[in-house]
This record gives sequence, C-alpha cells and structure tokens, in this order.
Amino acid sequence: MLQTPLPAAVCTPETFRTFVTGPPNAVAYNAALSVARTPGSVYNPLYLSSGPGLGKTHLLHAIGAYLEPRLNGAEVIVVSAEVFCREFGAHLQRGHMLVFRRRYRRAGALLLDDIALLAGRDAAAEELVHTLDALREANRQIVLADEQGPSAVRGLSDRLRSRLEASLVMTLGAPDEATRCAILRQKLRQEGAGERGGVPEEALAALGARVRGSVRDLEAALASLSAVAARGSPATAALAAQVAAEINRAARQPRGRTQVEAVLQAICDYYGVSRPLLVSKSREMTVAQARQVAMYLLREDAGLTATQVGQELARDHSTVLHGHARIASALEQDDAIMTVVLDSIRKSVLQRDSA
Repeated sequence: MLQTPLPAAVCTPETFRTFVTGPPNAVAYNAALSVARTPGSVYNPLYLSSGPGLGKTHLLHAIGAYLEPRLNGAEVIVVSAEVFCREFGAHLQRGHMLVFRRRYRRAGALLLDDIALLAGRDAAAEELVHTLDALREANRQIVLADEQGPSAVRGLSDRLRSRLEASLVMTLGAPDEATRCAILRQKLRQEGAGERGGVPEEALAALGARVRGSVRDLEAALASLSAVAARGSPATAALAAQVAAEINRAARQPRGRTQVEAVLQAICDYYGVSRPLLVSKSREMTVAQARQVAMYLLREDAGLTATQVGQELARDHSTVLHGHARIASALEQDDAIMTVVLDSIRKSVLQRDSA
C-alpha cells in the first residue's frame, strides 16, 4: 500500500481501532467502516470532508489499512492529490503513461486526499476522471477527502466536479468535550503514560474542556502536560488549564510569524506592490500573480495551512489552493521565469533573516 508520509508529530497508527468516535464523527466513521468491509458495493465513491486535524485523513488511512490484506494482492493506493499530480507529470514527460494508467486504473482501491490541490491542473484532473470511471466500472472502491465538500472547491473542471458530486459526502465535525476526553485517555494508554502515573483524570478533564481546536491541538496539549509530569512536577488541573490556554492561543496564530512577514514583504518588494494592494480585490495582472506567489510560498516555505494563508491574504481556502496550484503547475512545466521569480524572492527572505 502506497501512503503519503504522516506529519512527524503523528505516530499513532491510523486504523479504525485508534479512531475515537463521538457524535460529530460517528456517521462518517460508520460509512468508512462500511466501505472497508464491503469495498466497491456501497458508498462508491465516498467523500470525507473536515477541517484540518479532525479525522478525515485518519479514516482514509484506516480504510487503506483494513483493505490491504483483504484484496488478494491488489494494490491499495493511499495518496494525496499533490503526489498524484506529480506522478502524472513525471510519467507524461517520460512517455510512460501506459505504466501510470495500468497502476492507477487497475488498483484494488484508490484513496485520494486533498482533492482541492487538483484545482487549475486540468490535465491531471482529466486523467483522474478517466481513472475514477475505470475503477467504478470495475467495482473498485474509491474514497476521496478534502477540507471542503465537492461543490465548495473552486477551480475544478466540470467533469471532475460531476464525479465528485456523485459521491456520498460525509462531514466530520470538531469533537465535543466527551470525545476530546476520550481521545486524551486513549492517547495516554497508547503511550503507556498511565503506568508511570502520568496525567491524572482531573487534568485530562481540564484539557478536554478547554482545548477547542483539532485533535492535533489536543495531542500537543497532552504532550506538554506529560512532559511536566515526567519531570516530577504534578500535572494539576490548574496547570492543564494554562496549557490549554497556550495551545488555543497558538492555534489562532500562523506558524513562524517572522517568516510570514519576511515572505510577504519580499513579495511586495519584488512586485512593487503595497501590502494593502496585495490583499485587496484587485485583479490587475501583477497584483494577481504576486498574490498567487504569496499563496505558494506561505504554504511551501512558511508552513501555513491553506486556511491560515487565507487569513493572511483575505481569501477563502479554495482560492488559496487554486493559487498554489497555479504556481505549482508552472513549476511542473519547467517555467523558467517563475523559477527565477521564486529564487529571487527566496534570496530576499534569506537576506532579511540574516540581517
């Protein structure tokens, strides 16, 4: 089974057993389990949608892990749309499309994450349309995932959108307090922290009540509290409340504020535009390209999520992914001018960092 790498902070096996269910995600969980148990016969395609860190990728990988030993050796492909596009472009350039199509169209199951990254990549999107049609005709399971539902993703071709909108769409919500506490308890059990005294129940309850973000935020809060306990200090409910406040505050701020500012200023200097003009509604060619470059570099170099980039540039999630895809597509096509633009801006950022 081909899988995209998980974030370094995530080490829990992404299976159905390690997925904690609650009211906001139980329906999506049951749908995912159904397609894993009876692939190709119900809910095909299945489309999972949620904000970052709320479980859609976990369920995607759980389906893949369940199917892999049960499809008589047929390949289960779990991959992001970005990787699909890169592989498509590489095989196309080398004249190896027959190899690419044989692999993807004959897969035992295709589980594709981050669908919105296909926005603006019309050739790859058209290839995916034919892949989805071939897999459905062969009753092979398809599962798709993204932060937004099919109708909300901008920049997709009409043919691809029609295939996505034919899916059963399941949305995962943010965990409620009881589910957050259950997630924290499971995490402690997996880490064996309970055997070391670890974090008492009242501290877990305080974290579960106060951390408002994603599952990743919960895991970060628990890691901070566990580190305190490991040093011999009591992990109290009061301390848990302080940790939760810090995690919530950090979740509201983009990562690497200095890096973000350096990238944005370097882009404004290169294109000769002001920050207010960059985030304005202007569609003038220079401003529009500067904005798309900002979308690309803020994601690739500053490490922001699409939602965080949108907050910086006063744009929605889909617009950011579309702008990112335009620049990524230019680079895939060996656009020499865009390569020079990015190199120049990156050099300027490095100079600012070292000043």
